[in-house]
Amino acid sequence: MKNSDKKFRVSKNKLMTSVLALFGGFIFTLIIENAVADIDEHLILCLIIAAGVALLAAALCIIFVKEYYMQIREDGFELVKGKKITKYPFSAFAGSNVTRHYMNGIYTGTSREIKIKEASGKTTNINANNLSKGNFAELVTYLGQTRFTQAHDIEATAEYFKGGIDFQIPNESILKANRNKVMGWTVFVVCLVALFAGMFVYSRITHYDSTTFFVIMLFAGLGALVELFLELIPAAVTYRKMKNMPGRIRIDEYSLTIGDETFSSGSILNVLLVPADYTILTRDFIIITKDNKKIKYNFGKNDLKGKLTYSDYDKLCNAIELWCIVNKINFMQILG
Repeated sequence: MKNSDKKFRVSKNKLMTSVLALFGGFIFTLIIENAVADIDEHLILCLIIAAGVALLAAALCIIFVKEYYMQIREDGFELVKGKKITKYPFSAFAGSNVTRHYMNGIYTGTSREIKIKEASGKTTNINANNLSKGNFAELVTYLGQTRFTQAHDIEATAEYFKGGIDFQIPNESILKANRNKVMGWTVFVVCLVALFAGMFVYSRITHYDSTTFFVIMLFAGLGALVELFLELIPAAVTYRKMKNMPGRIRIDEYSLTIGDETFSSGSILNVLLVPADYTILTRDFIIITKDNKKIKYNFGKNDLKGKLTYSDYDKLCNAIELWCIVNKINFMQILG
């Protein structure tokens, strides 16, 4: 499929406003009718009028509210809202945002945005929550890959891989740092649990009554729960996922060698990768072969000190993306 055939509906303005207008129009009309007439005496008529107003309001929203679409073209992309079409070069794509929202530590949803840099220098953020995770990743990949391709001479770039590129990954030291993190949080949580349990048992045996004592005991118990779910469990899950981190990756003209396994460009169907600048996800690297075999590697999660992940992961990402473009392999970013 050519880029010009790709069209993404990034909003559900029409549906959302129509539903709100339907229920809002019905309730508002009933309130007005109740203020000027006796609904109990004319219940059926009032309900019919309220339903008519609600349907009319919803119909008006369907007619006049416009959806946002993004259309991928050969020479750029278009932002379409109704009959209004705004054209942009691929250089106007200024990146994307994926934000996970939490309330009191409980996950409440994920918001997605596309950033567009206007000619005036102002950045416009397009709400893309209507897109599924896969469609959002596909749209961002089209925008980024097309701009990336235009910035390189593919034939000249192919020469870049002829000598082969090696990435030596200190996987043992990275795994050790992540293991130490898990052990450190385990010790901390166990100490808090022991403090809570000891104080609880002591208070029950001695009937000790002190506000300060119980505040400390309460904070120890709550602290253990918070650190367990926010730090220890995520760190342990990440460490388990990293067990297959390769010690070496070599990229040459027509093959990709990861650890002891070599994949020819003709055997790979898809390559999926978490971008280096994303901090909310662990750094997954997935290869799907044409015989439906799925191989997954993980490079940990980005951290401030850089000890818990591969420091040159950004260079690795760029090289793999470019290699996929040169070899016409489907490449997609994992954006959450």
